[in-house]
Amino acid sequence: MSPEARRDQILDAAKQLIVRHGLEAFSIKKLAIEAEVSEPLLFHYFSSRTALLQQLLARDFSRLVASLNTSLDGADTIDEVLRVYVAMNYDQYLEESVINLLLGEPDIAVVIEDEVSQNREMREKMLVSTIATSLDVSKKKAAMLALMASSASLSAARFAHKYKVEREEAIQAAIDFARAGFEAHRTK
Repeated sequence: MSPEARRDQILDAAKQLIVRHGLEAFSIKKLAIEAEVSEPLLFHYFSSRTALLQQLLARDFSRLVASLNTSLDGADTIDEVLRVYVAMNYDQYLEESVINLLLGEPDIAVVIEDEVSQNREMREKMLVSTIATSLDVSKKKAAMLALMASSASLSAARFAHKYKVEREEAIQAAIDFARAGFEAHRTK
């Protein structure tokens, strides 16, 4: 196995352990068992538990951003953009987002703080601009509508997972709700 493949295999095993047992229960010893490698091999690739978790966060965040950017490249209308964001919120909740767990740990999150801020700012500008242009509203109003739609989308994801609502049904319901809110504020 190449060093890059081995590193990914170890990071994948770490992610699965965190999803199943939580971050507090995660240890190098448990990871070695899960990944079927020795502890010294883990330390060959990662200098510490924190370094390993930082690399997991950096890798998964980069993958998320790349996937989001690819999806947004093909989104030309406000409905398509909305679908991308609502689906992302739903899917991240489904994965019990390891990214969000790791971002909640300052000593781990520090490794991508700047990237997270820059990405958030860029996405917010794009979303606000799309809403403002599509609805012919001010950027301030568009920012408020984006925040409300995002909150509704996250709440819908939480509800859908708790009550076993099918993915497409939950995503469409959140889109319909946000669209109705957008339409109520469209400049006539």
